[in-house]
This record gives sequence, C-alpha cells and structure tokens, in this order.
Amino acid sequence: RHALSVWLKLKIRRQGKIHEMSFTHGVADAPLKETGDAGTETGTEVSFMPSSQTFTMTEFDYATLEHRLRELAFLNSGVRILLTDKRHSDIRQEEMIYDGGLEAFVAFLDRAKKPLVEKPVSIRGEKDGITVEVAMWWNDSYHENVLCFTNNIPQRDGGTHMAGFRGALTRQITSYADTSGITKKEKVTLTGDDCREGLTAVLSVKVPDPKFSS
Repeated sequence: RHALSVWLKLKIRRQGKIHEMSFTHGVADAPLKETGDAGTETGTEVSFMPSSQTFTMTEFDYATLEHRLRELAFLNSGVRILLTDKRHSDIRQEEMIYDGGLEAFVAFLDRAKKPLVEKPVSIRGEKDGITVEVAMWWNDSYHENVLCFTNNIPQRDGGTHMAGFRGALTRQITSYADTSGITKKEKVTLTGDDCREGLTAVLSVKVPDPKFSS
C-alpha cells in the first residue's frame, strides 16, 4: 500500500513497545524506530493518503467501505470494527460486531424475507489445516443467493468450493427425498436448481496457502 500513497505512517504496538515508520511516495523516510512503551496494547495502526498519480479517484465511498467492513465483521465472529467518517461536520459512525458469525450473516441478508425454516443451518469442519464454514437459510422467494469467500476475500464468480458445495447439497437433499419416499409419493424428480430455490448461503474457506487465478 505504501507504494500507492502520497504518504503512509505505521505505528506498531508489539511486545510492550511502540515502533513507527513513515513513507513518502513509497520510499521510507527513515528506518523503523522505537518511539515509546505500548504497555499491554497490541496492534498496527496505518494512516495513508492515496496518490492521485496512481488512482483516478482518491475519495473514499462510505457505503462501499461499510459494506466490505460489515462482511469482515460477519466472517470474523466477535471482532469489533468501527467505521468513522470525519470528512464533514456531520460525523458518521458505524460499529459492527456480530457474535453469530455466518448464521448472523445469512439472517442479515434475509432480514426482509420470510424464512421457511426456524433458524439457519450452520456447518463447520476442518481438515489438513483448511477450515470450511457454511450457513444456509431458505426463504419463500425463488432467488438463490450464495456468497463465497476464501480467507475473507469474496469470490464473486464462485470457485471449486462453490461447485463442491452445490454438488454436496444436491446429493444430500435428493438422497433424503428418495430414502424418505417423498419423491415417490409426490411423483417428482428433484434437480439442483430445485434444492437451491430460495436459498441464501454464505460459504467461507480458510486456506493456509491459497492459489488464485483470474
């Protein structure tokens, strides 16, 4: 980010000390230096001014930031994110913290819709260091809304985890319908589209060493 900014300032609180460093147009003004005691506080503070030489638009859109930060708050249950806009006399502020995780996410997405089941279905699993979480809720609409994330990064076009989720969901629902006798009794054949009708779902995968292609 420092190479894309007119200036950037870092303040790092770690191991009881505060370290600071600044950059101008991507070039360090001075080496990282210790500037004080941090006590028990930890974390990194980043302040920067985007460069108009790199970006055609340098003004931040509040709605875009709020949307993305809200996604991160849902995807990281219990994390508190505070968005404050002090550019105008009327200061805007939004606090986002959701202990419900992905279940709260789908409930938020479907807040204006009528649910067909009492509460979202939530599943979590881990294997070979990869964590997979999904929350599903069906409503009375005909629209499918599935959001995919890898390491908190949205995949608008889906991916292998989206394909795997859809395939597994179809197999489980059609298998239950067949073994319970529903399909025979109603004389119907279920398809994947039938299973996902009215579905709102959030699929999140945490991968140690992801490989992205675009």
